[in-house]
Amino acid sequence: MNYYLLIPFFLILLLFIPVRVEGRISFNMLDRSGAFGVFVYGIKVEYEQFWIENKKIVTKKDNELESHILNIESKGFLYLKTLALQVADKSRLKEFFVFYNLGVKDAYQSAMIGGYINVFLLTFMTSLKNIKPTASMGVYDTISYNDKVCQFATRMLLTISLLDVVYSLLRSVILTKKLSNKKSYNGGV
Repeated sequence: MNYYLLIPFFLILLLFIPVRVEGRISFNMLDRSGAFGVFVYGIKVEYEQFWIENKKIVTKKDNELESHILNIESKGFLYLKTLALQVADKSRLKEFFVFYNLGVKDAYQSAMIGGYINVFLLTFMTSLKNIKPTASMGVYDTISYNDKVCQFATRMLLTISLLDVVYSLLRSVILTKKLSNKKSYNGGV
């Protein structure tokens, strides 16, 4: 038996085995700041803090002293948006949880707004559950009756194969070029 044939077999097998990816995002609405992290099999791959200023997103890693500014109307942001949609289409959702802390310094209004947010989130998750019936989902709320707070966080667990990631990367490059050419053509008329 030729053992060299096992090498391509394992490489092809790696392309089709699903990879467990966990994403965590938190956002403070009052400060317009937040953080996001990406973990593969529980190992931290990416963690950045971000701030929204006008039509720009400022990001900063923990280890770096400098920050990066991403213009929402730029080609790079269009690429990230297209890539996120492609990966979301190819991935399988396993868990989706939303956490929030809300308060407007009035107990009655805080409870009413929290109830409206719960109804909206549960309606959204019910429609998502129809699409992804095997996913675990939940909403965890904390109402701060005497404080002014507005914080949201989410935790998602996805599985995606490496072949789907490569396909999404290539497809998002092609779609971004088409969309940017379309915008430049329509803008020049």
